[in-house]
Amino acid sequence: MSMADLVSAGAPELPEGWFYRVKRAYPYRLGFKLEIRQQHRIGSELMADAFVLEERHDDMTEAVVRACRCAHRKVQARAEAGAKLAALEMCLGDHDPKGGR
Repeated sequence: MSMADLVSAGAPELPEGWFYRVKRAYPYRLGFKLEIRQQHRIGSELMADAFVLEERHDDMTEAVVRACRCAHRKVQARAEAGAKLAALEMCLGDHDPKGGR
């Protein structure tokens, strides 16, 4: 199954250089995990993951798409938290009531 197949089935599109990976969860009795990964020159980095809950779906494509959406929400939440922290960086330092004297 390609990224295009997942997106056409309802999975969120990912930025350039990012991809979905489905793999067995360890220990193997836990089932399967979906990962969102960012490709680097050497290897890739895990950005977020979610379990594929196959027991809740008759169609396994839908189970994978639901896991894609869950992992994507985690990526979005981290990005929003990062943006808030970056905005707080602007407030670092002393705030002199006399205007900087």
